[in-house]
Amino acid sequence: MFSLCIATVAVLVSLNLVHAQETGTFVRLRSQNYPDYTWGLHPNGDAYIKQGFSGNVFHIVPGLTGQPGTVSFNSVDYPCSYLRHYGYFVNLESSKNPRNAHIFDKDATFYPRPNRFIPGYTAYESVNYPGHFIRHAGYRLQIRRDDGSLLFKKDASFKAEPIELLERCGS
Repeated sequence: MFSLCIATVAVLVSLNLVHAQETGTFVRLRSQNYPDYTWGLHPNGDAYIKQGFSGNVFHIVPGLTGQPGTVSFNSVDYPCSYLRHYGYFVNLESSKNPRNAHIFDKDATFYPRPNRFIPGYTAYESVNYPGHFIRHAGYRLQIRRDDGSLLFKKDASFKAEPIELLERCGS
């Protein structure tokens, strides 16, 4: 007799935006102007939007700085790693031994701004670079200052789609 544990991923039917902003939620993040693209990671940790479901799931947790109303994106695949900006580009980096450790928490913390640019989508504003939002350009995720253009608004708008991670073990 043996135990078989099967982990399955099921997409929730409800894509409730408010629920997806709550900390403790597992999400994939979808681009507004490239709706077939979701946030994903290159093997070196660089963050991009990738066609289809990239397979990368993030756990929205309270912002690492502890500031009210902020969030951080913790990788499900790499539990001690978070998305952070470094040199204006977004990367996945371990919190155990980060570059510039004294600013890691700030670089990995964002204010979610629902409906900031596009109704039904959220923009993520950097805590330590006010007015700078996560956006994609050339598919690469980065933080950039809002330039007021329609393209920027579309590039900086994302939908957090809740994903339920189910683990079932049977004998």
